[in-house]
Amino acid sequence: MCYNDCDGHKVHQCPLNTMLIMATLAFPKSSHQSGLHYFRRNPHPKKEDHCDCGVRSICLAFDLPYNKVWKAATKVKRQWAGYYYDQWGRKKKSQVTATSSLSKGELIRTLWELNIHDWEYTPLSCTTFNAKHLPDHCIAAQADHWVCVKDGAIWDSWDSRGARPKRLEGYFSRCA
Repeated sequence: MCYNDCDGHKVHQCPLNTMLIMATLAFPKSSHQSGLHYFRRNPHPKKEDHCDCGVRSICLAFDLPYNKVWKAATKVKRQWAGYYYDQWGRKKKSQVTATSSLSKGELIRTLWELNIHDWEYTPLSCTTFNAKHLPDHCIAAQADHWVCVKDGAIWDSWDSRGARPKRLEGYFSRCA
């Protein structure tokens, strides 16, 4: 059973007569030049941090398990990499993994592999990495780095906002 309380929040009546209030978080304005807060989150099972920013950003944007996203991204990277020839001239299937960074094409194909079809890439030029240039929920492309942006904050294993303004190359977000 659902109803709204006196403050307009949606309240769910649970079978055991307990109440759950659904509320939206609102943070105070950030003092950082980007206008974004920073939340340290590392979805990697061993908390490692090694060029897997595309995988981390998908995990954090969609609350998906790291291993599921890593396997999907590795499958996509191997499909793109195709084959190579070893030192004896034998044709071998690529063994590349998602431990290395994802390109824009690999990231969108990883989203498709995870059955996330309603997100698209918006390219930007001459734009700084700033809250006013980003939607509330997206995966932003900085120079050689992907970062999850949710609710006015970046969610990542390190603070990529920088001391000086950084360039924003574009972002993935839900289709309009």
